[in-house]
Amino acid sequence: MKRLLVLLFLLVLCISPASGFVLAEFCPDGYAAGDGDEYLILEGSGSLSGWTVFDGEGSLTFPAGAVSSGRVVVARSAEAFFAIHGTLPDYEILESSAVKNVLQTGRFQMANTGDDLSLLHLGEVIQTVSWPGELSSSNGRVHVYTDGVWDDRIYKIGQSRFSPETFTADSVTLFVSPDSSYEAVSGVIREASETLLISMYEFTHADIAREIADAAKRGVDVTLLLEGGPVGGISDEEKGVMDYLAGRGVSILTIESEGSIPARYRYLHAKYLVADGYSTVILSENFKPSGIPLPGTRGNRGWGAVIRDEETAEYFAEVFAADLGGIDMYPYVPGDEPLPAPWSDEKIVPHFAGMTLYDVSITPVISPDTSSLVFDLIRSAHRTVDLQQAYISPYQDGENIWMAAVLGAADRGASIRVMLDGMYYNTADDADNDELAAALNRYGGDVSARLLLPGAHLTKLHNKGMIVDGEHVLISSINWNFNSPNNNREAGVIIHSREAAGYYTAVFSADWNGEYEKDPVSAGLGFDLRLLLAGGIVILLIGIVIRRRR
Repeated sequence: MKRLLVLLFLLVLCISPASGFVLAEFCPDGYAAGDGDEYLILEGSGSLSGWTVFDGEGSLTFPAGAVSSGRVVVARSAEAFFAIHGTLPDYEILESSAVKNVLQTGRFQMANTGDDLSLLHLGEVIQTVSWPGELSSSNGRVHVYTDGVWDDRIYKIGQSRFSPETFTADSVTLFVSPDSSYEAVSGVIREASETLLISMYEFTHADIAREIADAAKRGVDVTLLLEGGPVGGISDEEKGVMDYLAGRGVSILTIESEGSIPARYRYLHAKYLVADGYSTVILSENFKPSGIPLPGTRGNRGWGAVIRDEETAEYFAEVFAADLGGIDMYPYVPGDEPLPAPWSDEKIVPHFAGMTLYDVSITPVISPDTSSLVFDLIRSAHRTVDLQQAYISPYQDGENIWMAAVLGAADRGASIRVMLDGMYYNTADDADNDELAAALNRYGGDVSARLLLPGAHLTKLHNKGMIVDGEHVLISSINWNFNSPNNNREAGVIIHSREAAGYYTAVFSADWNGEYEKDPVSAGLGFDLRLLLAGGIVILLIGIVIRRRR
């Protein structure tokens, strides 16, 4: 009987499909001349015999005996692919002898703006995809098939693909700018004994530069990654910081576009550091005197956290390593700009000291990889959403989906408070923060918005934070526009803790009840618009009564 069962089992194996493949990824519009780096990837294992890729004009099949143990990369030119990606494909269409060739029938080349692909097995169509009908193609854009769906995010050549993870941190120290940020950041730098990994959009803070130089002097291996093309270019002050640190043994690299090859991310806008593989600092603020003010001085409103946990540190160290590994990384060439003079604003009495919590659940958020976690967090809101943003912009092709999700929470009965920056550059245009605040105040339900104005304690609102249902806190560098979550490299964390939510809610409420503008549209007109509207309604009612009497 046992022999019979074994024979039946072997028979089933013989008649079952030996392998299965799926078209998992392709890039029709690469960066190399003539799109020599265009490629496609099949995922699956087993024999490649009988599998064909067809683009309507030509087809690709594999040589006899070809097998796969997971992924098969087919590029138009192996040399062009290597020049862009730094690795060789498994097969190529053109002949360069660098790798094996696929067998081509007809002319197979994916068109940039519109084409289609079909994957066939023994002549049977297994999978098809077309663009622009199903996908939005653009230069350098990679299309990825995951869980039966194409393009759940915008991928570009060379971008990382981190997945969501949640860790339990040993401790988390909460802090805010301007009250307690310098102590928190400098404290981690001073404690470092082995390594410092720093990723920053802008760095002009002379005092923090000296803290880092001191760390390098005592033997800490410091690597600094900066955006090479910030808005307005790298300032002389930042060059002075870079020159100073480079002269003291700090390794400095910039991410930037070069020639026909654009940077992987529109901006490296992240603000974080990892010390000794254990302490991770996440910030909404740049390393600038206004972002991380010296103790007891005025500055931006921003949020931050020091997370002490090996797994969280490892996660962000892997993000850092992935960013360093791109072809858009360039070693900084030092110049002779002087270190900027130390600068601080007016003196203040700090309101919020740092607070340390233990055994805290942490979920990293990385743009563009996992920025959808923010959208999911908003959609989970049922009771409250407190939102502080420097600005919120509509998408070019429509509404801001994150802001729409916040109003969706309001429609479910949640109480919404939105605080935006009131600086002139965020209120000067016809459709920016003041107009949005006014529109939110007209929305109905329990929705209210205010502009934070420069005052005795705060210079501006630069935060990108959110508190949901009094249980979850977002600390991040992610602005609420289209590019920040979709095209920038950003970094943040969601802290799952009522105590953390309580801390930041206290800060939010102090700002909400402090120096703000309740009715920004009225202020711009020079009188209270609500009184005018009320007067108009009264006049209208009087007119109706008189007309009826006639």
